[in-house]
Amino acid sequence: MKRILLMGFSAALISFTHSSYANYNFHSNQPNACEYVAGQWAGAGKATNWMLECTYHGSGSSSSLDAAGNFTIDLIADKDSGSFLCPSHAEKHLKGICQNGNVTIFTEYGDMSGSFTKNTGEAKGTLSVGPGMSADVSLQFQRLG
Repeated sequence: MKRILLMGFSAALISFTHSSYANYNFHSNQPNACEYVAGQWAGAGKATNWMLECTYHGSGSSSSLDAAGNFTIDLIADKDSGSFLCPSHAEKHLKGICQNGNVTIFTEYGDMSGSFTKNTGEAKGTLSVGPGMSADVSLQFQRLG
């Protein structure tokens, strides 16, 4: 009973938590960095907040950039371990833009920033995992093939 009350109280607190929405921003210092965006990527990461910790692995496929630097990206993530409150599977289709080595992926799912090279990258930030619920996220990714 105590556990059920604690979970109910936690859910109520989370529902009143304000979460801000922004975009995912990545920067590269390499010349011609926007040429590296297209392709297959894979990675792993962790989501944590005051009541949960979950680990994930995932993959993404980025389209080629158009003349203005726009692209699309399809992301899939699956939970490896952690709380039942964390989603076990997620798929997202997002749009982005790359200009002068700066990639912005447009989303309402959180605010992350990081860096990338031709074959690797990393990011940290906040991810919205449901209405009023957010988690600190860190991830590393690499190019496949």
